[in-house]
Amino acid sequence: MQIPSGGASPYVPPTSQTSATMTPVAKKTAGETAVDDFRAYAQMTPAEKMRAAILGSLDLTEDKLKAMDPKEREKVEAKIKELIKEKVQEATEKKTGVAIDIKV
Repeated sequence: MQIPSGGASPYVPPTSQTSATMTPVAKKTAGETAVDDFRAYAQMTPAEKMRAAILGSLDLTEDKLKAMDPKEREKVEAKIKELIKEKVQEATEKKTGVAIDIKV
């Protein structure tokens, strides 16, 4: 599995409140938010991380996906399944040229 470049996490935590509706006490500093984001990402299963990375590559979040109409969402879910299948196959394929067994 590849680590995204640019230091950006593909995980976008779900938000139940926007910053405009949060009370001043509930606001967190950038450092606390980053730590919380890291902890949430670290607790994800490999499948959840893969899905989050794919959603990020499609410029989507779970919230945006939920807001789509059912037909469009079905198309995106099919695309996600196909991309996951490709990544799993790519990871399990025998890599050629890595080691050579020469019999003389």
